[in-house]
Amino acid sequence: MQAERLMKGWLKGLSLLVGLPVGAIALFYIWGTAGSYGQQNYAAVVNYLQTPLNEGEVAKPTHTIVSYNIGYLSGLANNTTAETDSAFFEANLQRVTAALQAVKPDIVAFQAIDFASKRSYHIDQAKAIAQAVNLINGALAISWDKNYVPFPYWPPAAQFGKIVSGQAILSRWPYPIQSNRRLMLEKVASNPFYYNAFYLDRLAQVSEILVGGKPLMVINVHLEAFDEPTRVKQTQFVRAIAEDYAKTYPVIVLGDFNSSLNRPEESAFSINVMKDSEQFASAVPEADWGKAMATFPSNQPEYTLDYIWYTPSTIEVVSTEVISAAGEASDHLPLMMEFRLKD
Repeated sequence: MQAERLMKGWLKGLSLLVGLPVGAIALFYIWGTAGSYGQQNYAAVVNYLQTPLNEGEVAKPTHTIVSYNIGYLSGLANNTTAETDSAFFEANLQRVTAALQAVKPDIVAFQAIDFASKRSYHIDQAKAIAQAVNLINGALAISWDKNYVPFPYWPPAAQFGKIVSGQAILSRWPYPIQSNRRLMLEKVASNPFYYNAFYLDRLAQVSEILVGGKPLMVINVHLEAFDEPTRVKQTQFVRAIAEDYAKTYPVIVLGDFNSSLNRPEESAFSINVMKDSEQFASAVPEADWGKAMATFPSNQPEYTLDYIWYTPSTIEVVSTEVISAAGEASDHLPLMMEFRLKD
């Protein structure tokens, strides 16, 4: 009987030793993967209340649009354990705003931009850039809303912690953004469930913007970086919705497609899905993909990961440019297209 009591006591103690850590892990998982931003705000349309354009600027014959994976202003430290401070992020913010002020874009589509994240010192980067560059209206698409992201795994001090991040389309025009949709793309099926629970949602953000009073559909994407089969499927989905919108509207599809024809780690080259579309053309000719108009990495550009696609039946390209003045504020460089809408 005494031995039985001792055995029961030992088992109870063991269950507590095992159960407490398991319970703590479960509570952390539930809390960490939950968000705080509010899903009703995941596709918000906002106004930054800056000085409106005059009639002459609104009616100008050509317009400019920029695609920029801003990498939450982390420069080449993106997703690493490199030590940074608030002054580092502020300097990168100033560099980006100066580069954009110089080109005065009418529309900017950002990927990997932070709204309220520990890793970037809780600065609303979209608001800060909008107010500095006089981009009056914005449409947001939240892709990452977690109370705690335990990455990089070690050391814990370098972990991202709280994240509210995603994509944003900012417009210089005084017209409100007419609509904004946040379309979730397929996740990597082979990832463990707990990995996907902490990982960002890959999105296609679809916004209708009035350009000189005419509607333009802008589709802002940030596709899967690490799993090529998933990225191919995501690109197929994006092309399908873009071609559907192209039946009615002029359409621009832009963003970080995470595919380059000169990258040795790729075999399917998912960007070919867009290249093979009969409704869309690349603002940068294929002959200039790679080093001629490369956008990644920003210190020694070698790969074209960022693209602007347009409907040539309704849009005419005037010029394109990689904005090298943005420098190493991100690990990507911005890509700009000057265009006009056809009558």
